[in-house]
Amino acid sequence: MTEITAPSYKTQAHNTQLRHIPGDYGLLPYLGKSIELVSDLYAYVDKCYKEYGPVSRTKIGGKEGLLLIGPDIYKQIHLDSDKCFSTQMGYDSNLGEFYRGGLLLLDGDEHRFQRRMFQTAFKTEPMKGYVDIINPLFSSSLASWQHKQDFLFLPAIKRALLEIGSAVFIGVNESDEEMEKMNQAFLDISDKGLMGLFKVNLPGFKFHKGKQGKKYLEKYFSTIIPQRRSGDGNDMLSFMCREKMDNGELFPESMIVPHTSFLLFAAHDTTTSTLSSILLHTAMKPEWQQKMREESLALNKESLDYDDLNKLETLELVFKEALRLHPSVPMMTRRTIKECEIGGFTVPANTMLYLPPSYTHMLPEYWTNPLDFDPNRFTPGREEHKNHSFCYIPFGGGIHKCVGMHFANMMVKCFMHQLLLNYEYSLPADYQPKMQSFPLPKPTDNLPITLKKRTIIK
Repeated sequence: MTEITAPSYKTQAHNTQLRHIPGDYGLLPYLGKSIELVSDLYAYVDKCYKEYGPVSRTKIGGKEGLLLIGPDIYKQIHLDSDKCFSTQMGYDSNLGEFYRGGLLLLDGDEHRFQRRMFQTAFKTEPMKGYVDIINPLFSSSLASWQHKQDFLFLPAIKRALLEIGSAVFIGVNESDEEMEKMNQAFLDISDKGLMGLFKVNLPGFKFHKGKQGKKYLEKYFSTIIPQRRSGDGNDMLSFMCREKMDNGELFPESMIVPHTSFLLFAAHDTTTSTLSSILLHTAMKPEWQQKMREESLALNKESLDYDDLNKLETLELVFKEALRLHPSVPMMTRRTIKECEIGGFTVPANTMLYLPPSYTHMLPEYWTNPLDFDPNRFTPGREEHKNHSFCYIPFGGGIHKCVGMHFANMMVKCFMHQLLLNYEYSLPADYQPKMQSFPLPKPTDNLPITLKKRTIIK
């Protein structure tokens, strides 16, 4: 069947004819089920799944759509062999307001074409060079945390990761003032713009604040692209600026700017979430903290080389389990391009689809004691993530599988290695975290931890 051309589905309104599918839009005229979903994602999805099954209609952020659960459905959507699903239109009215043109928000040939822009940036040799940039910056951040009182992990690691992202992704080590502006811009987008329930671009509204952050970032990145084109830098932006299209010309600035904004957002926000999940669970179960530390000590080096990454087997297990419980993207979205069948229901064209991976990550059909933190579930002999090819999708799947997944793994391991060597970390007595899912999973109190300095014997 011929793929529908871009103009025919990108200009269509969202479908609202879903009454033939069981579910509940809620009583609120615009918000629908948004408040329930944001308040407790797992509880809301669990209720829908148990009452209606893997396919149910819902209303989120003013849009009727379908809540979809289960690896069979996720496999159908991510592999998309019949070209029924648009990633761009799924994200366009949310992420697209701030990161339109980013790699995740592209479809079909356009996505394949622009993905080539990253082909050099994520190869082995450049990745080895990124390690040399990352390690001293983590070392500096960790040293500055030693004597801090009432230490909150999330804002501290978020700032450290933004500094690293600036160096690795765009090749700059900015002044404190410039770094503050960039950090505030990303905060305005993620904590205000993306969370604003009303898309009103006027002063006083969260959405407007996010738009101002987007405007700042685009202007800033546009000013440094000409320098990267003419230089020989080893940062990701430089590689992207030097990549060429089939006709031998460089990719235009209009394509590079949104990719740069989205990459830096994705890299530092999602890794912030992942590291907070790792510290939370390994502080609550310190035996795992110690197992990781023993492996790092056995390497007998203060920081990792690229070739050391696969040696930290326990940290790899913890990394995977943290992403199972708290995937960095709590809600994936798509929109149908044409009429199709999902889970036994006929779904019209232009229907919004909501896919929360964390619930599928906890289905007891695929996972033993799924609510427990148990990294051993990924060990040879168990390998529960292989019970279905799509029961574990923290980085998505198919052609839209995250291009930076190996970079994220590298960032986490470089940081955790140094943290484990330098500190023991613990939580307040009787700590009971309240988790939020949006815009990214994290404890609502920003994870107060106590760092106890270790003596490193050289």
